[in-house]
Amino acid sequence: MREPTQERGRQRVAKILVAAAKLVAKHGVEAVTTTALARAAKVPVGSIYQYFEDAADVLRLLQRQLGEEIVAVCNAALKAAPKDIGWRRATRLSFDTYWEELLKRPVYVALLRDATRTQSFSDTMSTGDSDIGDLFRAGLVAGGVTLEGPRAHAIIETVLGSLSALTDLAMLSDDPKDRDARRREMLRMIELYLSDVIEG
Repeated sequence: MREPTQERGRQRVAKILVAAAKLVAKHGVEAVTTTALARAAKVPVGSIYQYFEDAADVLRLLQRQLGEEIVAVCNAALKAAPKDIGWRRATRLSFDTYWEELLKRPVYVALLRDATRTQSFSDTMSTGDSDIGDLFRAGLVAGGVTLEGPRAHAIIETVLGSLSALTDLAMLSDDPKDRDARRREMLRMIELYLSDVIEG
């Protein structure tokens, strides 16, 4: 995406993103084309290309913004948590808050599902150098755990890689009960791994 330099451009980009979200919600990710975006946003097709490479570029920005919203809510929940929360409860709080916020955003879920089907695992995986990585570290710190050194990086990448893969699998399910069962198993797996790393 090319950042707009004027307020009018920022407003136009915002209109394009709102139009993209509405198209995804109503017709699915496949319906988002530059022509459909221009029609829905009531802007010329050239305006889309002025700021974005293509429709996929619009969807990437939309997904990133929705993800940032979720992480902000999770960070607020961690900040409001009691000081003596402990690493298990802090991890559970950040994980459960993330999951709840994810499911409140069906457009984000649709974008994740599409990315899972169309991109390689390495393209969709969250890493330690991401908002999700920062959130995971914040959860551990809130729980009184600080990981340092090369092993810390490996631990964080292991947890985030596992969560990315398992979240992708869960999002492919259309059955809410199945998704929730997978969520519970993800949390259990992460807690078992972390208990060995932190307490073992």
